[in-house]
Amino acid sequence: MLKILFVVIAVSFLTIVRSQNINNPESVEYDAANDRYLVSNRANPVSIQSLVPGETPTLFATGVSSPAGLEILNGKLWVCDGGNMKSFDLSTGALVNTINVGGSFLNGITSDGSQFLFVSDFSANKIYRINTLTLTSNVMVNSTGTQPNGMWYDGSNNRLLFVSWGTSAPIKAVSLADSSVSIITTTNLGNVDGIARDGAGRYYVSSWSQSGVFRFDSDFTNQQQVLSGVTQGADIYYNTTNDTLVIPRTSGDVVTFHNFSTAASVDLSEVSDLRIFPNPTSDQLVVYMDKSFSDGDIHLELFTSEGQSVFLSKIDENSIVEGSFQLDTRSLAEGTYLIKVQGKNHIWSKTISVIR
Repeated sequence: MLKILFVVIAVSFLTIVRSQNINNPESVEYDAANDRYLVSNRANPVSIQSLVPGETPTLFATGVSSPAGLEILNGKLWVCDGGNMKSFDLSTGALVNTINVGGSFLNGITSDGSQFLFVSDFSANKIYRINTLTLTSNVMVNSTGTQPNGMWYDGSNNRLLFVSWGTSAPIKAVSLADSSVSIITTTNLGNVDGIARDGAGRYYVSSWSQSGVFRFDSDFTNQQQVLSGVTQGADIYYNTTNDTLVIPRTSGDVVTFHNFSTAASVDLSEVSDLRIFPNPTSDQLVVYMDKSFSDGDIHLELFTSEGQSVFLSKIDENSIVEGSFQLDTRSLAEGTYLIKVQGKNHIWSKTISVIR
């Protein structure tokens, strides 16, 4: 079986991308299909930049006046642009849609990985729901109680998460069932901009007041500072495929890449105890495991390349007797996903592809 021993996470290397083409960056999103990052550039040139670490940034798209949050959904890059939502074709960078949401300053953004976008209005203290199929929008939350900033779709708990501006900024949740707002945790942090989640379910937030990045356990306990000296870290992004936290630093005109490594002990001779097929797939995945893999209940979770959980299941230990678990993938959009199978003392993960 795969045995991974988790230790205290440390930054193993830092990569800095600084260029005349990166100015006043606000948000960053990983485009897995093209193995690049897209950055919202709020100053000269006002644009969306394409960024590959180690290379000079290039122009992806113009046609924006105040670009903020970015989200990739169904082959399009969606951009918060003032009071409008705009989408651009990932292949060509051409403008596809403009939706007049009627907002003041659309800022943070997340999606359900299928049809809906959820967007925070920083100035009006509202949250909007955008239907990308009908190209319509509605106010989901009329008053958030705090200035909402970065957002995260937590489908496993049927909620949205958002961080807030101001002093002692709380982390809040919006119920997808009834749109009610609740406080998940209070913090001693100020002016919190971005929120992201790693493959282990831990959350990272960026604070302008503390000039750092802080990590919480999946239940938002155990606040720990993992990066310091991060001046104006904006809408952060965690790439779960390579355990890299990406930070656009607004005033520094720079994007930095922080790799987090985990010490592990892997017995490769026993990898055959857990197998997945077919890969790539179009309609179904089969996860095969025998009894030797399990020393307790098994948790199986599927993540998009953006790190969003789209499937979660708990498999009882007593039901694993040289059996298989079948996962219907027909509802998933084409793309790359990370499947994670976790037991009491081990974790196994693999990148899979869904084709259409």
